[in-house]
Amino acid sequence: MSAERALLVITDPAARSVDGESVRVALDVLRAAAPAKIVVPSDAAELERALVRRGRRRVVLVGGDGGMHAVVRVLERHGELSGTPLGVVPVDTRPGASGGGHLARALGLPAEPAKAARVALGDRERCLDLLTDDLGGVALRSVRIGEGVRATRTAAPAGAVARRALRSIWDRAAHSVSAAVGPTGQRLRIEADGRVIADVDRPVFAVHVGCDDCDSSAGPPVGGANGDGGMPPAAAQERLTTITPGTAAVSVTGSPGAGRFGLPAQTRGADETPTRRLHVRAREITVCGPDFTYEADTLTTGPVRLRTWTVRPAAWRLYVPEPPA
Repeated sequence: MSAERALLVITDPAARSVDGESVRVALDVLRAAAPAKIVVPSDAAELERALVRRGRRRVVLVGGDGGMHAVVRVLERHGELSGTPLGVVPVDTRPGASGGGHLARALGLPAEPAKAARVALGDRERCLDLLTDDLGGVALRSVRIGEGVRATRTAAPAGAVARRALRSIWDRAAHSVSAAVGPTGQRLRIEADGRVIADVDRPVFAVHVGCDDCDSSAGPPVGGANGDGGMPPAAAQERLTTITPGTAAVSVTGSPGAGRFGLPAQTRGADETPTRRLHVRAREITVCGPDFTYEADTLTTGPVRLRTWTVRPAAWRLYVPEPPA
C-alpha cells in the first residue's frame, strides 16, 4: 500500500480495556498492510488533534459505538465528514460482551476483528444518512424510545460500601424503560415534519426512528430501520425503491389498551388511519413530554424532556465488505 494510503488508527481506550485481544488482532492486520499511526486518545481534545493533523491518512477506528460517534462528531464539526470515508473495526466495549455489537451488524460489518480490519483496508464505500439532534448528538442508524431502552445510571457516591449499596439498589430497580413504563405507556407528543402523529392523550409503548441506506447503487440496504439486513436481495431492493431520499422511517407503537392514535383527520391520507402502530417517513422528528430516556444506536441518554432529530442525507461514508461473488 502506498504512502497515500497510510493509516491513522484511532484506538478506543475502552476497547483496549474490555477486549484487548480483539484490538491486538486488528492492529496486527492493519500494520501489516500499511504504514499506520496508532493513536489512543485520552480525551476529546487529543482525538480532535489527531484527526485535524491526519493529512492524507485513511481514518480507521478500532472501538465501540461511543468511539465511532466521537470520530463522526469531530469530522462533522470541521466540515470533513462527507469527504472522509471511515474504516471501522467494531469492538464491543460493553463488559462481558462479545462480537462487534448491534451497530456493527446493522452497518453490515464483520464481527471478527481480522475480517473487519481487511474491510477497513478495502476500496468499497457505502454512502449513509445520519441523524443529528438539536444538541449536537448523532445517531448513525437509529434512535429508540420506550421498550428495550435501559434507564441511565446515576453516578455512584465515593466509598466502596456506598458503591456496593447503590449497585444493589440499581440491580433491583433499574429495569428497562419499557418495564418502568408498564402497561400505561409513556405520554409523549411526537411530531414528524411538523405533523402531530402521537400526543400525550394516547400513551405510546415504543418509538423507533431509523436511517436507511441512501446508496442504491451499492446493493440492498444494510440493516435499515426495520432491521432488514437479512432480507432477501429482491425484497430489500423492492423496499429500497419505496424510500423517499433524505427521510427516516418513524414507527410509533401504542401502549396496549391505550386506544388508537394517528394523524389528525384533516392531514390523514387514505392509508393513514388511526392505529396502535403507525409508520411514516419524515425529515425532522420531535419528541417531547415528561422525562424520557432514548438510545442513539446503542448509547443511552436521558432523561430529557425534548429532543429533535433531523436527517442529514448522504452525510457520511463507510468502507464495507465486497458483495458475495
